[in-house]
Amino acid sequence: MKIKNLLMAVTTVATIGAIGTVSAQASAASSKPVYRLYNHNTGEHFYTENTYERDSLKRVGWNDEGLGWQAATSGTPVYRVYNPNASGGDHYYTMSKYEAQSLVNKGWRWDNNGKAAFYSGGSVNLYVAYNPNANSGSHNYTINSYEQNSLLGKGWKYGKVAWKTMGANDINNGGNSGGNNNGGNNGGNVTPPKPTLPGGMSPKAPNQDSLNKLSAKASSGLSAAEITKITGVSSYEGVQNIAYNDGMGAVTYLFGSGMIDLQQMVANGTSAKESIGILITSFGRATGPLTIKMVNAVIDYAGLPASNHVTKADYPFLPEQ
Repeated sequence: MKIKNLLMAVTTVATIGAIGTVSAQASAASSKPVYRLYNHNTGEHFYTENTYERDSLKRVGWNDEGLGWQAATSGTPVYRVYNPNASGGDHYYTMSKYEAQSLVNKGWRWDNNGKAAFYSGGSVNLYVAYNPNANSGSHNYTINSYEQNSLLGKGWKYGKVAWKTMGANDINNGGNSGGNNNGGNNGGNVTPPKPTLPGGMSPKAPNQDSLNKLSAKASSGLSAAEITKITGVSSYEGVQNIAYNDGMGAVTYLFGSGMIDLQQMVANGTSAKESIGILITSFGRATGPLTIKMVNAVIDYAGLPASNHVTKADYPFLPEQ
């Protein structure tokens, strides 16, 4: 990315405190969670391995979006730099030390004393997208190919692989992906569903005969017909498909193409509980349109065991229906 474009894109995001150091002593086969937070006031997503930093941001109003990805504990360093000259500050992440130093030479500051914020390693692609129209939060980093494609479909740029993260196959095989990565963010160990099934639907999904029995629900500026056309699904288990716009131009759908793919995340090594948490945070937690019934329908759609169903006690801020 060109330095001048980066400098122009950044204006307002929340500042943060000191960054803890990241250990690089473990083997390449091990991994460490990277947490993702979101500032509703500025539109910036922030990524950190440091639980103290995560909790500090939560206390000042950032939204905890759960696990962003599993990072290798050694490999190619990923640096984080901070722009104190933008109103509120901004952060940028790159494997290029030259690029990071170039930004520092123009007035940015090293985060984490110039040490790696985390490491690139593994077979799972992590994508970066750039919003040329954003005044803050102009870069988004994700292993979720549906999120990435939604952003690119809304006019975000680049769409390239920024670095690599760890999947279950990497960890189980001592960090050696064996050249099996099929692209996207599948970590090389996901068996694609049958071609006749819509996106994100597992062959193990129960009640498949309930598919498309209702029309979709017009939402986020999209008609029911548009949601059905984009996703290939209008309803499942009596739950109407919906669209949800996170306020940054990324549209996520409940079912089908463009949904939060729980079965893929679990196959990549994220626990079912964490994956469900990502689904809920991606729909805005308490501010979004989700209900307990909707979440459990998505769990079934992904073919996860019914023991993963959530209750009101698990998520008291979600309505039942």
